[in-house]
Amino acid sequence: MCYINFYIALLWLFLSQLEGKMLPLLLELGVQKTCRLNETGNCNDAINLEHLQQLQQYMQPDVDPCQDFHGYACGNWRALHGNEEHSAMSLSGRRINERYVQLFDRLARDKLAQQPLLPVYEKLLHYYETCKNSELHDKLKLQGYLEQLPEMAHLHWLELLALLGRYGYGEHFVRIAVSQHNTTQHNVVIVPHKTYTSLNLTEQLFEALQHYMIPTRLNLTTLRSEFGKLEADLALIVTQNTQQTDDETLSYYTVEQLVRGCGELNWQRAFSIQFGQALAPQHLLLVDELPAIKKLAQYLNHADPTLLRLYSLARFLHYLLQRPHNPLAKAHGANPYNCVRHMRKTLYLAMNYAYEQFYYAPQRAADERILHAVFAELKAQFALTLKANEMRIMPDILQAMLGKLEGVRLNVGNMPLNASLQFFAECVEHLHVGENFYENHLESLLHYFAHLSELEREGDREGLWYSFNHHGPDLLDNIDATPYFYCLGSIIIIPYAYLQLPFYDAQFWPALLYGDLANTLGHELLHSFDTYFVDYDEHGNMRDYSSNLLRNDRYVSNVNCLNDSSVPVLNERTSDISGTRLALATYMTDPEFRRANGKLYFLQFAQFFCGNDSDMYHDAGSKRLNYTLAQMPEFAEVFGCAAGTPMNPPQRCRFW
Repeated sequence: MCYINFYIALLWLFLSQLEGKMLPLLLELGVQKTCRLNETGNCNDAINLEHLQQLQQYMQPDVDPCQDFHGYACGNWRALHGNEEHSAMSLSGRRINERYVQLFDRLARDKLAQQPLLPVYEKLLHYYETCKNSELHDKLKLQGYLEQLPEMAHLHWLELLALLGRYGYGEHFVRIAVSQHNTTQHNVVIVPHKTYTSLNLTEQLFEALQHYMIPTRLNLTTLRSEFGKLEADLALIVTQNTQQTDDETLSYYTVEQLVRGCGELNWQRAFSIQFGQALAPQHLLLVDELPAIKKLAQYLNHADPTLLRLYSLARFLHYLLQRPHNPLAKAHGANPYNCVRHMRKTLYLAMNYAYEQFYYAPQRAADERILHAVFAELKAQFALTLKANEMRIMPDILQAMLGKLEGVRLNVGNMPLNASLQFFAECVEHLHVGENFYENHLESLLHYFAHLSELEREGDREGLWYSFNHHGPDLLDNIDATPYFYCLGSIIIIPYAYLQLPFYDAQFWPALLYGDLANTLGHELLHSFDTYFVDYDEHGNMRDYSSNLLRNDRYVSNVNCLNDSSVPVLNERTSDISGTRLALATYMTDPEFRRANGKLYFLQFAQFFCGNDSDMYHDAGSKRLNYTLAQMPEFAEVFGCAAGTPMNPPQRCRFW
């Protein structure tokens, strides 16, 4: 009893400081401390109180929460973290990278630690050491990549592209690639030259190409000019021979139909180089703008083959240099942390497996129990919202929405579900790790994209490769740091970086647990019904639901209310508003319960937005947080905001 009273006294002291002279309503009404989702029903008060102290450090209590809640909840963020960390998510991502460095240092010191499931750890460690010890930031020699490629002087331009396509490159001339299509299928996709990308031929790239320019004696200025003319010609061909429409232009062709429609190119030769074998005549491909591809082929077949080869190699080197956290880039360098960040992209599944085994496995069972329980509550609540049908959606579309809701899944840690140890051993069986960084980087790309080709040809009988997002080596850090909705798999991914403080702990009091977790899961769940992803069904197939919805006046009115000129991407705002409203409806509808738990709930919700800058997809964290909570009358009630204040506006927008 004395133990409980001691912590209540600490909480009272904290809240008194938090609220200044304001009456600590939280204690008067009683914060709910029972963890109804874990096994014992009891929370660890020490973890919660320590977390509350962290919340207090970020706060500026002298800021009026009804004027600027972000300033109130996050006003000290920059003072504590400066500009080095852009958000709480970047802090979490850094902790994950630190654990990887610790793991590899341990494996290097203690070879016995590698024994579980060799060769996974052995290959990861060797890759890490060749990266870390190579001092690449001093050399900056890109020709090391080209030295790993086979002789190419005799290759037709499409054959060279097919060779580079084995490493995932396909940004110019004609792209042949494999991509996931839905929850059970991959496709070969063929698209024409991207006119919106061009090459900046730097001195570094020029130096790497000099071995291939000996017969031409081209200088940097001349080669830049020749590349510019080539790009202008290609852009003109594509623009003149493509449909100027927003409609989907990808169409299915058999290999036989492709050969008939564009006989200027030896397609089977290209397929053999890129995929290791020719494709059957009736093999289905997704082809975009075949007339443009045909015109490109006619032009390129008569162009200077040396110029085309130099351009292709320069673009390929630029592609490799731009892969996230390539230590060859001047901004990165080959230190242990950048090597880890690089490996988390290029060896995604193996790295996730290592983290799971060494760090996350002990907490997975407890976490999954809580995460899936909260997710089930959110889905059940949103089903009620859909069935209430306030927007009067047509019955067939409403039924499709309910089916989609049922099909959205959750994946904790983004690992293949219920995979055996043998599965992971086989995943790295054909991965070759050599003695230098150039070889290893190319081999990792070759390993990943060869696997995509195998999935396209052979499928996945057990469905393991479609139970998570086996994303490629070009995605940026935020995909590994924050939960996201993966539309092709109809999956919400919860990465390891999220499953730690300040966002989540299995011992959180409910106000803290739901304050971030329910809002985050609600946001991602509502992404599947936002203004863009609504067109994907539960199987990851693109439908045309939005055309029907846009004929609904209520739907359009709700969207237009949220769509002002300042929002970077509308579907982020709709998910912010709808996801937060869903979390509130799921967790605390009772007014007395809100008064007791609301302040902690909203303070915890704010943590996700502390320090967040704007980007091409999102408003700044301050704007997102304030705009979202201003749409919630529950917030104004909890903090006693007068009508007409910024956080209690006279008009509010609804969506779902």
